[in-house]
Amino acid sequence: MPAESRHKAKGICAAISRWLLTVAMGLQAAIVALLLVLSLIFTCVFKRGNSVGAANITERVDYHFRAPSFTFIGGCILLFMVLMCIIYGIAQIKQRRTLLFLLAFVMITQILWIAALELTSYGYPDSQSLIDGADALINGDLPRYSPAFCQSRTQSELCMARPHAVPSPHAYFSYYPFQTGPMLWYVFAGSIFGSHNIIAFQILNAFAITGLVAALWRLGTLIGLDDAGHAALATLLATCVPLLMFATFVYPNAVGFSITVAGVALIAQAFRAQHAWQCVLALVGGFLVCGIGVILKSTFIILMLAAIIGIALVVIANRKWWQGAVAIASFDGAYMLTKLPVRIIEHITHQDFGNGMPMLSWITLGLNEREGTTPGWWTGIPLRTFHETHGNYAQQSQVAKEFIRERVQHFAQDPGDAVHFFSEKLASEWAEPTFMTSLYSQYGSSAHGFTGLPQWILSGTGAARLTSYENIAQTVLYAFALAGVIAMLISGVRSAARPMEDATIFARTFLCAAFLGGFLCYLFWEAKGIYTLPFYLLLFPLAAYGVQTIMCCVPRSPRLRSKKAPA
Repeated sequence: MPAESRHKAKGICAAISRWLLTVAMGLQAAIVALLLVLSLIFTCVFKRGNSVGAANITERVDYHFRAPSFTFIGGCILLFMVLMCIIYGIAQIKQRRTLLFLLAFVMITQILWIAALELTSYGYPDSQSLIDGADALINGDLPRYSPAFCQSRTQSELCMARPHAVPSPHAYFSYYPFQTGPMLWYVFAGSIFGSHNIIAFQILNAFAITGLVAALWRLGTLIGLDDAGHAALATLLATCVPLLMFATFVYPNAVGFSITVAGVALIAQAFRAQHAWQCVLALVGGFLVCGIGVILKSTFIILMLAAIIGIALVVIANRKWWQGAVAIASFDGAYMLTKLPVRIIEHITHQDFGNGMPMLSWITLGLNEREGTTPGWWTGIPLRTFHETHGNYAQQSQVAKEFIRERVQHFAQDPGDAVHFFSEKLASEWAEPTFMTSLYSQYGSSAHGFTGLPQWILSGTGAARLTSYENIAQTVLYAFALAGVIAMLISGVRSAARPMEDATIFARTFLCAAFLGGFLCYLFWEAKGIYTLPFYLLLFPLAAYGVQTIMCCVPRSPRLRSKKAPA
């Protein structure tokens, strides 16, 4: 092919890649704008008792639907001004020092909160079941995996002493075979620190979240953050209370998300490699790491798919088709890796857990609305269907399809109810300022009964003040993220004259596609704020880009100009 034709073909491919990214970012801008509106008109809080502890926790939501008050608007303006002043000061510090301080601050703050809570047990039902299954493996108590184990509560004192909410391991993994993957993390932690060491598990979460901050920092660098942008990212992350409380949730969400994002950051390095073998190694290694993260939380397959979309746009732009082939092969290998845990556990326990519940069951939950429950949140419908069909996968799927069909027809016939249902569901997921982290911080027993700082933060006046701050911070974050997405969209359109680097295309596409995937998933999936929190955190690099753009529009002071001037 003549050089002129090759150059023309390359230009066309780059234009296609740029157009696809522009369309995706336009959609993301619309969704972030929707979330900004929801955060302005809704303030979702969970109904609860007057004290702290698991007994006062519910998943029923008060929506507080109203126009934003002058106090709220004033708080947003004040927080905006304070953040900009802090960011301006941090921008004077070298990026490496800022990153080190940020990592230290995030880690220390998490450890202090975990130590203040001092949980000795945890009441989240899935956590209890996974701890129970891991404890049986660690202690070699394989009979606990027998289908006959504790079928009747009157069999033995052991069975009578088991919490009512904790089914036998065989029953639990018959419902959810994919939970064998998360259980391996409990086996890992329990083998080192003891099966019921809640604090140790939370500290491992804290290390993972600190690593997540480093991975987000790296992705921020790749999308084009400068000193001001990195200062903004550090400030936004350091002032994000849900991030700092996330580690108290005794479940592998935080670890799985952190590992998967770390894998994505490694994949991004493939497009900065100097040699083909380095690129291949980074792609294979990155997807392998992502696969480990998906083992710990299956819905993070969304992040792997977003990485594939990012690679597709890079390959279309640079026409290095072999990179796409390596990526697809690596994705397939990582996906097969995620299927191993259930086979391993079945082999060790000599049991067959079957196919469990179909994925459609979670869409059934996501479209369900019953009196006394929050729209789209957990109910016992899938479990009842499982028992009524005796675990028959095909029959469960048929029941779920019929329910989904009925709900879609209902929404089509009554659009007003559809708007009401999805607005309340989205508000409970994205406009609840704590993302359930305050709730899950107290979902257990404390060695000192949640006295002192935890009592002040989690109940009464302190909780109200903290929620007010988080509510304002959430709205400001959405506003910054919207500004960042729009600015990035404009810069992408203008990049025709100066094409973006491959790593930049990948990072921007990933952050966009992963957020869109998370939003669309939980639009229909079972709702929970703790599930949407990871995708909310993906907005932070984009929000930092928005702050960077705002600061670029503000004239710099003579002092700053002299500091930035070349020697």
